[in-house]
Amino acid sequence: MATYAVQRFFDVVARPPEPNPATIVWSAHIAMFWRLNIGAFVAAMATPLVAMAARADLDRTVRVLSASVLPVAAMIAIQGLLLP
Repeated sequence: MATYAVQRFFDVVARPPEPNPATIVWSAHIAMFWRLNIGAFVAAMATPLVAMAARADLDRTVRVLSASVLPVAAMIAIQGLLLP
């Protein structure tokens, strides 16, 4: 989800305006479709790395992941409120 928030921020700040994703039902060409797919790809790539880190040191991995919950939640909230 953090990947989607970062990509949406970039789209709003650096690219020309596009239709609001909330008003479009579905189209394979809308940017929201691609952002979600890229986010899923990034998650799929990170999962084995996190699993290996957890096997090496579970306590440290849990500490790092739990510390990232609030920043990711803030990114999603900011994206949802300011960059719909």
